[in-house]
Amino acid sequence: MAAFELDLRDEYSATLNTFFHFAVLGIITIATGRPFLFPSLGPSAYLLATGEQPREEGAYHVIGGHAVAVAAGLIAYALFANEVSAYVVFDRPDPAFTMELLYLSASATVAMMLTTATMLVTKTNHPAACATTLIVGLGLMGGLEDALIIVGAVIVLWYVHEHVISRVAKMYGFEPDEPRE
Repeated sequence: MAAFELDLRDEYSATLNTFFHFAVLGIITIATGRPFLFPSLGPSAYLLATGEQPREEGAYHVIGGHAVAVAAGLIAYALFANEVSAYVVFDRPDPAFTMELLYLSASATVAMMLTTATMLVTKTNHPAACATTLIVGLGLMGGLEDALIIVGAVIVLWYVHEHVISRVAKMYGFEPDEPRE
């Protein structure tokens, strides 16, 4: 029977990596007053920090997947839910059975369909981007400025990971083991 060994190296490195990812984006958010932090960055940062899915970590997948998701979300939102926001609809006392919920549901569904098909065709597979398409498709973030912020934040996340965090992690020995199991 093998002895149980507690090795927190991967947990320490992933946690530290994630801290640096979000510290940089948090500073940008604070300095600009714009939402450079949003929910779908969490899964992307996790994949980058842990090395869980190496194929989905590259710039093509991370940036490309989110760019596809933003485009698909904008298209679906423009077609079905233009000017409707889940923030507003769900803040009402009784939003059930409204046309606005039908529009938002259609937008979210079509956004996911477009994102899935386009990521498969372009091989930009990055599952975390599916959350991005829902953020846009539900009107939580949208329009050209938010689209640019989303893609910009993803570029910053990947760039900082690839060109700063990964190099420092290797230099000081806190990168995660490859491959993770």
